[in-house]
Amino acid sequence: MKKILIVDDQNEIRDLLRMTLELAQSFSLTEAGTADEALAKVKAEQPDLILMDVMMPGGMSGLEACRQIKQAAEPGTAPKVVIVSARPFSDMQAEFEASGADLFIAKPFGPIQLVQGIMSLYGPPGGDA
Repeated sequence: MKKILIVDDQNEIRDLLRMTLELAQSFSLTEAGTADEALAKVKAEQPDLILMDVMMPGGMSGLEACRQIKQAAEPGTAPKVVIVSARPFSDMQAEFEASGADLFIAKPFGPIQLVQGIMSLYGPPGGDA
């Protein structure tokens, strides 16, 4: 079972992501509301995948948190990071690439788009790919 950390400062978005992924019934889900909270949960829970918003309170963006997560991981052990943002990709492409993130999904997104994005990184839900 893949462990997924959902990071977004908006409760409604976290709820939407959680409900979408609960339908697959193949994921263990945890949540964080800030980048700092996400960094702590990554250390404590070692998720396989992180769904990360870009714009968050507290002075650290999701892209910066992603960069720190990727740099702190041992080679080959970093979690996959999916950036989920309302900002146009073209406005942050350089930051996205520098962060080491694995995938970008634009808000608003559909449930199928989200699950397909995850599947593109790991294979079908419940799979070990």
